[in-house]
Amino acid sequence: MMISYLTVAIIILMLIATNLATIICMRGRTDKLLESEKQKYDKEKKEFLHSTLRPMQEKEEQKFRMAEANLKLLEHQEELKRQKLEMAEANLQLLELKEQVEQEKERSDRLLLNILPERVANDLKEKGSSIPECFDNVTVFFSDIVNFTKLTSTIDPADVICELSDVFTGFDRIFKHNHCERIKTIGDAYLSVSGMPEPDEKHACNVLKAAFECMAFLEKRNQNHKMKWQMRMGVHSGRVVGGIVGIEKYIYDVFGDTINTAARMEHYSEPMRINVSSETYALAREHFKFTERGSVEVKGKGMTTMYFLEGIINK
Repeated sequence: MMISYLTVAIIILMLIATNLATIICMRGRTDKLLESEKQKYDKEKKEFLHSTLRPMQEKEEQKFRMAEANLKLLEHQEELKRQKLEMAEANLQLLELKEQVEQEKERSDRLLLNILPERVANDLKEKGSSIPECFDNVTVFFSDIVNFTKLTSTIDPADVICELSDVFTGFDRIFKHNHCERIKTIGDAYLSVSGMPEPDEKHACNVLKAAFECMAFLEKRNQNHKMKWQMRMGVHSGRVVGGIVGIEKYIYDVFGDTINTAARMEHYSEPMRINVSSETYALAREHFKFTERGSVEVKGKGMTTMYFLEGIINK
């Protein structure tokens, strides 16, 4: 009976051991299964995150990069606008500077034309110099105010300058309109020519017509001004040399016996009369009315035939 109980006990112990082994084996399998399932879950989770969240992350990153790119583009556009604005301001300054330079050039040109004939002024600007020239067919006008020194001795010098400026400005307009060139004024003397520096076959008629209009201008002015100026005028035609005198200050001057003779014509004229030489008379007698004065003894010239200009025949 003891053996029987022992056998049963052994059998029971073997069964318990077998069950324990089975349980242990099953537990090991369960742990492995759980580990496998966990790994599978982690893998699936990782794949899910990779397949689902990664595109979203990449999309967000792409949006961020695009935002950065747009910001840089805007900054670049702003920089371009700033540069364009600076260029526009620089161009405006250049235009203003160019306009100032052109205005100064025009002013300089006008000042140059005030003291030089246009062709001579152009030669001076283009070549830097102007060669003296001889002109064979020129008519010269010369005038001065009768008793000027005596009259101005009791007048304020500033008033004298204003009077001369007004009279000579009127003369300038008249002579320019008649294709003449004012050369210079010396005190109350006024010198103008036609036929130089640009040749003009009507040089005698141009000067006589201008002289006649200047006399009419002066007569009309005397009616409306306190100062009553009277002038002697002289005209002569012939050969003249013209050129620039000086370097520091440019002066265009004329030389020759024709200039001296025109001055003599003025000297031997009478107040408010235009005295004309026989040379000028021969060139213009068909277009103007003259009164012959006969021969007059002229210093350095001998007996010289002169004429007073009386009017215009053919306008």
